[in-house]
Amino acid sequence: MTAPVATPADTRVLRVLVTSSMLSKVADWQLGIVIPLAVLAESDSVALSLVSFALRGVTYVGSPFLGAVIDRFDKRTVFVLAQLQQAVCLVLLAATLSHPLVVAALVLLSGVGGVASTITGQFVLIPKLIAAPARPAAVAKLNAAIELSKVIGLVLGGASLSLLGAAPASLGIALLYLSAGCVALLLPKVASSHGRMDIRRDLAIGFRWVGKRGILWLVVTMSMTNLAIGQLEPALITEFGHEGMNTTLISVVIAVGLLTGAAASRLAPHILPSLGPEQRILAAQVMGLAGLVLVATPALPVRIVGFMVECFAVAVSNVASITYRHETIPADVAGRANATIRMFITGAAPLSGFLYAWSSRFSGYRSWLPALVLWTVAIVIWAVYTRRAERAPAAPPLEGAARGDH
Repeated sequence: MTAPVATPADTRVLRVLVTSSMLSKVADWQLGIVIPLAVLAESDSVALSLVSFALRGVTYVGSPFLGAVIDRFDKRTVFVLAQLQQAVCLVLLAATLSHPLVVAALVLLSGVGGVASTITGQFVLIPKLIAAPARPAAVAKLNAAIELSKVIGLVLGGASLSLLGAAPASLGIALLYLSAGCVALLLPKVASSHGRMDIRRDLAIGFRWVGKRGILWLVVTMSMTNLAIGQLEPALITEFGHEGMNTTLISVVIAVGLLTGAAASRLAPHILPSLGPEQRILAAQVMGLAGLVLVATPALPVRIVGFMVECFAVAVSNVASITYRHETIPADVAGRANATIRMFITGAAPLSGFLYAWSSRFSGYRSWLPALVLWTVAIVIWAVYTRRAERAPAAPPLEGAARGDH
C-alpha cells in the first residue's frame, strides 16, 4: 500500500507550523540550559536549580482550563499569543536574574504560554488543518523537528550562556518566541466551536476522555514514565555543571542524544510497522529502561550512549501515542481532552525535577534508583494492558462516546 500524499495546502500548513514550532522549541531548550545553570551559579545549589526550572511545568495543573479556552477561540490566535506571552516573561526575566524568587515566578508564568503552545500546536492544529490520511506523517515530521530543535536549543543555549552571559541569553530566547509568534500568523484561522463556554461542562468532557478505555491506561503509563525521566535533561545538565564540566561541552553531550531522538521521530512510522500502537509503545518502553540503566552508570561514554537510547525510545513512543490520540479524539474536543490528558502526563514532568532534587543527596547509582523503579512499574502496567487489548475484541464505544461529547 502506498503512503498517502499530502495536498499542497497540507504541505504549506505543515511547513509554517513546523517552522513556528521549531523556533518556539529552540527557545524552550535554551531556557532549559540557561535557567538551571544561571540559578546554580547564583545559589550553588543543585536542588534549587532543578526546582526553579521544574516550576515551568507546574502550570500543566491548570491545563484543563486552558483546553477550554483553546477550543472556544481561534486556534491561530491562541498559538500566537502563547508565544508572545513567553517572550514578555523572558524579557522581564533577563532583568531580574539576581532575584531567585522573581526568576521562579517568571519561569512559572512562562509555563502558561508553553502549555497553550504545545497543546495547540501538536494536538489541535494538526487534526484541524491536516487531512486525516496525512496526519501520521505530519506528526512524525513535527516531532522530528521538535527533537531537532532540542539539539539546536541546547547548543545555542550553552554557547550563548558561555559567551554572553545569562541576561543576553535570556533576551535571545525572548526574540525566538517573538519570531515564532510572527511566523504563526501565516497559519490559516481556525474558528472556535462556537459553543458557549461552560467551565464545568468543559472540564467534565476532558476528564471523561481521560477515563475512557485505553486512554486511561495510556495516561497512567506515560505519567509514570514522565515522573521517572521528565526532567532528565535538566538533571544531567545540572549534574554535569556541578561536576565542573564546561557549559558548551554539556550542551554538546546532551545534543548528541537529542539528535538521535530527532532521527527516531522522523522514522517512527516505519519502525516496527507490523505491530499495533500498544506493542510499539511497549517495545519503546523496554528500550527506554535499558537506556536509563546506562545513563545511571558512572562512565561518561556509557551515559552518552544510554541517553541516545533513551531519546530514541521516547521519540518512537511519543509519535505512536500522539497519532493514536489524533485518531481517537474528535477535533472539536481535542483541546479539552488533550489538555486534561496532558495535565497528568506532562504535569508529572516537573515532579520528576523534585524527585531528582531529592535523590541528588545520594551518590552514584543510588540517585537513579527511584527513576528506574518508576520506569519498571510503568512497563508492567502497559504490558498488562497490551495483553488485555490483544485478547479483547475491538471496542466501538469510543465513537459513541465521542458523539455524546459534542
